[in-house]
Amino acid sequence: MIKLCNVSKYYQIGNEQLHVLKNVSLTIQEGSFISVIGPSGSGKSTLLHSIGGLETINSGEVWVDGQPVHHLKEYQLAKLRLEKIGYIFQQFQLLSSSTALENVMMPLLRFFSTKIIREKAEEALIRVGLGHRMHHLPSRLSGGEQQRVAIARALVTKPRIILADEPTGNLDSENGENIISLLEDIHQKDGITILLITHDRDIANRAEEVVHFLDGEIVEHRMNDFLIK
Repeated sequence: MIKLCNVSKYYQIGNEQLHVLKNVSLTIQEGSFISVIGPSGSGKSTLLHSIGGLETINSGEVWVDGQPVHHLKEYQLAKLRLEKIGYIFQQFQLLSSSTALENVMMPLLRFFSTKIIREKAEEALIRVGLGHRMHHLPSRLSGGEQQRVAIARALVTKPRIILADEPTGNLDSENGENIISLLEDIHQKDGITILLITHDRDIANRAEEVVHFLDGEIVEHRMNDFLIK
């Protein structure tokens, strides 16, 4: 489903280059649940954004469901993200003046009739346990509920991949546990490939595979307790 081959990413700062990804290679099978763990600044989020085409890599190849992300034009990337990828961010990224339902409807605007969009958004909110809160503004929702809205927004396009960047980072332990349990349920019942970024080892170990990232490189890739790289 996802394949990275010798991916490098750096930022030019004056006369120096800050290398964030260093010849990273990684293969993610369809239907996998993989966590990427590492300290802040290790390149985890850059890895995620490179897969989704939000970051342009300097060298190497990124493939998503057979498509060369590293060669796609912006309109092609937008189409890929709409059809294949759902994003979940640490900061929720909800529009404060729109209800939960309106936030979830947002990715589908201009593609379907209002009636169909509304039905799909309602279905997604019910899927994450917020059928009774869909007409509330984000300010009237708890942090855990806001993240559930964000997950519903990621699910509304029926993606094959979910890219989750520190989805529990702004939540307390109880709400964080609820969000991870929800992602596990989505993975098991819907078969969606999930790539989850975290700095929490307990959360990382909930995944089927764990990738340990350090200074822009993969230093370990294991399945449960069995080292495979």
